Amino acid sequence: MLKSRFRFLIVLAVLGGGAFSMSAATAKGRGKGKAPASTQDCKKDSDCVVVIDDCCSCAQGGKQRAIPKKQRDAYEKDRKKRCADTACTEAMSTDPTCTQEAFCAVGICELSDPPSAAPADGAKP
Repeated sequence: MLKSRFRFLIVLAVLGGGAFSMSAATAKGRGKGKAPASTQDCKKDSDCVVVIDDCCSCAQGGKQRAIPKKQRDAYEKDRKKRCADTACTEAMSTDPTCTQEAFCAVGICELSDPPSAAPADGAKP
């Protein structure tokens, strides 16, 4: 019984060592070639746009989302292709995203309620 446990540990060590060698070889290859793509979607609010989320617009019972402006054309092309056979209802959505605006939050495009038109001190205009 002791011999079989010892063999198991040797096999485990050999396999673990091989996996480590492959990881190290893979890690050595990193850093070559082009730099990693930026993970930042935006720098300012105008870098973001509101688009239809999934297939149906807010006027058809759907919702919307914020994406980087530079990705809008590709997103719309893909959405139209993906949704070609989708039938939407003719009903105005009550989803909160339908009244929200796109903005840039720490490099990510998000949706938020628009600023209120009332003055901050509560006085009437």
